[in-house]
Amino acid sequence: MAATFYTLYLGSAAFTVTVMAVTAAVLARRADGSWRAALPVLGRFVTIAAIAALVALTVWAPFMIEVLTGGTTAGSGTATHYLPDTGARLPLPMFHFSLVGLLCLLGTVWLVGRAPSSRRAQALGLGVIAVYLWFLASMAFTALGNTLLAFRLEVILLVLLGVAGTFAFVDFSRWISRATSDNPNVRRVLVAVGALGALAFTQNIPQVLAGEITVAYTDTDGDGERADQRPPGAASYYAEIDETLLAQLGGDRHDHVVLTADTTFLAFHPYYGFQALTSHYANPLADFEGRAAEIERWSELGSTDELLAAWDDLPWRAPDAVVFRQGAEGYTLRLAEDVYPNDPNVRRYTVTFPKELFDDPRFTVTEVGPFVVVTRDESA
Repeated sequence: MAATFYTLYLGSAAFTVTVMAVTAAVLARRADGSWRAALPVLGRFVTIAAIAALVALTVWAPFMIEVLTGGTTAGSGTATHYLPDTGARLPLPMFHFSLVGLLCLLGTVWLVGRAPSSRRAQALGLGVIAVYLWFLASMAFTALGNTLLAFRLEVILLVLLGVAGTFAFVDFSRWISRATSDNPNVRRVLVAVGALGALAFTQNIPQVLAGEITVAYTDTDGDGERADQRPPGAASYYAEIDETLLAQLGGDRHDHVVLTADTTFLAFHPYYGFQALTSHYANPLADFEGRAAEIERWSELGSTDELLAAWDDLPWRAPDAVVFRQGAEGYTLRLAEDVYPNDPNVRRYTVTFPKELFDDPRFTVTEVGPFVVVTRDESA
């Protein structure tokens, strides 16, 4: 399923299953003395891979067909061009002075102690090992100008160690209970400690998600409102922009291509976007850098005829509309370029279009709040 929505987790899951398969094959061979004992493991591994590939093809097949038969070469992309501080060091949550750190520490001790006898500890332990191997591989990949975005697996590491810590607490509670001859007072104390620990963990969630909660309350939603009831941002004009586009272009949203730097508009009103927010989120077939260069070149043209000729000569479908921002010297678009290995890994720059480029009957210009909506009239 990860292959259908997040390739990083696909790679991580596949790598973890491979580590498990190799470990199981080696142990089977050691127990039997022959590599034939590893054949059942190999059979299960191949079956898992085949099923995963079939599920992945439901999403990947169109892309692969386009690459193989469409005459379009996929670029390497820059999705892996990101190296924050958390991706440049190994995460050691078990040494954090917090409730989560304590749980991870218990989990680490339990994984090491129970590895020889517990299938659960073996599975969780191999998952933890796979995460740390992924981190090390990601650090090595920086020498090749890329990363494996290992920092995004830290949450998986926390889950694995947290689950192990929960099993550790249960096992420890059982041991204490037996050691005290199932004293009911001891059991009550253990239940109370577990309940209070769960309550403390739950109450700490708002602190962990403080940034996300702030965004949820302060960001303007698709209806132009903010949860904190303060004045909304520019997104409050998105509905009016959508009405303007549909009235001037006709048809449905999926019939049109819109160029805009406010890509959140496309999240609420799903037109086809001419350019992605950054190269890291662009389809490798889309030629993000080529499109950015074209947009910048258009801003330097001297007439409407030159602009429309440039649009007609594009190797991609030209925009039917452009949603600009109002600028002091013209209409502006805020674009982005990859500057990895810097952190932030994106440099934003502004491209300004002269208003005169669109002062022509073949364009309709409409001001909507801080935006300028320019639509192309094909019949003019």
